[in-house]
Amino acid sequence: MTNTDGVFAWIDAHRETIISDFKEFLRIPSLTGEEGRGQEFMIARMRSLGLEMDIWEPDIQELFTKFPDIAQYPTSWQPELDLALKFKDVCTYEQLTGSEYADRLTYRDRPNAVGILRGTGGGRSLILNGHVDVVTVGDRSRWDHDPFGAEQVGDTIYGRGASDMKGGLTAMLKALEAVIRSGVPLKGDVIFQSVVNEEHAGNGSLSCAARGYTADAAICAEPSGARRYSTSSGGGVYWEIVIPGKEVHTGSRWKDGRQNGVSAIEKSAPIITALLAQEAKANADQVKLSLGIGVVRGGTYATATARDCVLSGVVYFSPELGTGPAGIRRVKTMFREAIDEACAGDPWLSRNRAEVLYLHYDDAYRYPESSGFLKVLQQSGKEALHVDLAEAAFSACDARQLGNQAGVPTIIYGPGELSMAHSVNECVTEGEILEATKVIAATICNWCG
Repeated sequence: MTNTDGVFAWIDAHRETIISDFKEFLRIPSLTGEEGRGQEFMIARMRSLGLEMDIWEPDIQELFTKFPDIAQYPTSWQPELDLALKFKDVCTYEQLTGSEYADRLTYRDRPNAVGILRGTGGGRSLILNGHVDVVTVGDRSRWDHDPFGAEQVGDTIYGRGASDMKGGLTAMLKALEAVIRSGVPLKGDVIFQSVVNEEHAGNGSLSCAARGYTADAAICAEPSGARRYSTSSGGGVYWEIVIPGKEVHTGSRWKDGRQNGVSAIEKSAPIITALLAQEAKANADQVKLSLGIGVVRGGTYATATARDCVLSGVVYFSPELGTGPAGIRRVKTMFREAIDEACAGDPWLSRNRAEVLYLHYDDAYRYPESSGFLKVLQQSGKEALHVDLAEAAFSACDARQLGNQAGVPTIIYGPGELSMAHSVNECVTEGEILEATKVIAATICNWCG
C-alpha cells in the first residue's frame, strides 16, 4: 500500500476550495441535452491539472454500428424529446435518421471530455467515470431551495445533480488533483471521463468504449454513499402496451343480445394480471424483477366504450436474470410471454392482439470476481476512513457500459444517496464529498502506484 498521508493532508487543507468548486459546478444547469456549460467547467478544471485532453461529440452512427444491441437514441430533458421514439424490439440508427427528431436528437454542443494522467509505465490503469448531465427539476414550487443555488444548510448542500452525480465527479477530480499536487508517483495511467447523456441513454460512456478507452479497473462514481460500494447494477426495460377496443356509444354496447362495444380499458385487466403473474414467477425464490405500471391512458368519452388503452411503465431487473444484451432479451421474452398468455385466454384479444412497444433499455452488470480491484478499494476505504466499506445494491448506471461494453472491471462508488437522485430537494453532505475524495485518492495511489 502507498503512503497516502500527504494526500489526505492536502485534501484536509483544501477542504474549503473543494466544496467551493463543487458549489460552482452545481450552479451550472447542465440538464440532459444542454451539457455544454457543464463540460466547459470540467474541461477547464482538467486542463488546470495538466491532463492530456480528448474532447469529442459522440458519433451516433458509430455507436449503433459497434453496439447495435445496446446503443440508444440521444435524449433531452424536454418532455417531447425524452424517449420520443418507440420500437418493436431494438432501436436502430435508421429509425432515428428517418424520424422527425433526426435534427433535434443529436450531440451537437454536447461533447465528452476525457483527461489522462500518464503514469511512468508498468503499472495498473484506472478509469474514473461520471456523467455531467442532470435531470429536469420539475415543479420548482416544490423545492425548498433553489435547484441551481447550491445552498448549504449545516453540512447539507442542495441542488439538482448534488448526488446524481456532480458530487461524484467532484470527488474524483479532486482526488486526482490531490494525488498530483502531493507529488505521488504513479506507474499506471488514470483516465478521467466526464460524459454526457447518461440519463435515459448511456451514450456518453458508450462513446468512450467505442473510442477504445479501456483500463485494468474503473470507478463509476454514482451515489453509493461514501462508506458503501456496489459490485453490480440492475437493468431496465421501458415499455408501452397498446390494447385495442371497439368504440360505440354505451347504449349500443349490447346489440341483438350480443356484445357490440368493447372497452379497451376492461381488456387491460387480463394483461395486467398476466404481467403480475410473470413478476411473481420470476421472484419465486428471490426478488429479481420489479414491474412498474406507471400510466394508464384510455378512452375519449365517459359515454363510449374506449377504442384503445395504453399501459406504460418500466420493468427493472437484477443481474440474476442476465447481464449484457442477454438479460434484456430474457426480460423482453418474459414480457411477450405474458402478453401472449393474456391474448390467448381472451376471445377479443385473441382476434385483436395487444401490441408491445419499447422506448429504452439498460443492460444489467456484475463485477467479475477474478479482478483484484475490489480488495484495493476496500483497503483504501479502511485506510482513509478507518471503517469497513459496506456493499449495497444499485440500479442501472454507466457501470454497465464500462463493464459490459468496454470490458473493464468496474465498482460503483461515490458520495450521496441513491434515494436523492432525481428527487425534489436533491442534496449531498459536505462530509460525504470529502470522505469519498479521500477514498478515491487512496485507491488511485494504491492501484496505479
